[in-house]
Amino acid sequence: MALSNFSNGEDLKSKRNLRSIFLVLGVFGILGLVACGQSAETRSVCQLSVRWNQASADIATVLADLESLPSGQIRDTMLEVVLNLEAFNEVAPRDIKNEVELLLNTYGALSDALEAIDWDGSAASQDAAVTSTGVRLASDEIQNAQTDFAKFISDNCSLEIENAVNQFPNVGSTLPDPVILGDDEANLDASADNEDSVKRAFGYVVVERFGVAITDEQASCVGTALLATTSANAAIVDLTYWQMLQEIFVTCEVNVDVAAALENE
Repeated sequence: MALSNFSNGEDLKSKRNLRSIFLVLGVFGILGLVACGQSAETRSVCQLSVRWNQASADIATVLADLESLPSGQIRDTMLEVVLNLEAFNEVAPRDIKNEVELLLNTYGALSDALEAIDWDGSAASQDAAVTSTGVRLASDEIQNAQTDFAKFISDNCSLEIENAVNQFPNVGSTLPDPVILGDDEANLDASADNEDSVKRAFGYVVVERFGVAITDEQASCVGTALLATTSANAAIVDLTYWQMLQEIFVTCEVNVDVAAALENE
């Protein structure tokens, strides 16, 4: 009788142990499925990261030597960058989704702007849309997005992106003085948002060469006045540009002595 009771007790204990094991395995199985779903996104990013490393290196070369490179190289590089970011945007986990979208929008806008001038790098510095996107690419928001994106790849894919942060070198330094917009000005996107951003971008670009920090309001003021003034006769603008620029700086309360700055260059 005692033996029978012992056996029954062991059976119950065994059943409880098995049930506990199954519960634990079930919990780990569910967690495993969740983890698998998350790692699938990360694995997809890692699979694309080697290709992105090359595209990022290529775009660094293009941005540094945009004016001298053949249009075919500029086109192929820009399209490769955009295609890469589109692929990342499809699989990016929530951790970097916003960063990828920001980069896609920015590089996409730059690609569109360059396509509009037939990928002619020598004309890029005189094009308002290219200049505007170049300033946007150099903004803190986009620089941080590139840094965070590269860090995610480094942390999860064991790959260091060689050119993690790209931008036009010395943004604005290649912009010719004066900025002359002729008939091409009418070809710009006429939307209010684009027009305002272009004016603000020009303001930042022009003032940046003097090494002075300004606000968005000051940049918009300088850009608006500059675009309005340079739409006049090019020959007259050439002769009076620096004086005109000084007057604009005074009006927009930008603390720059143009004559003194030019003497120190």
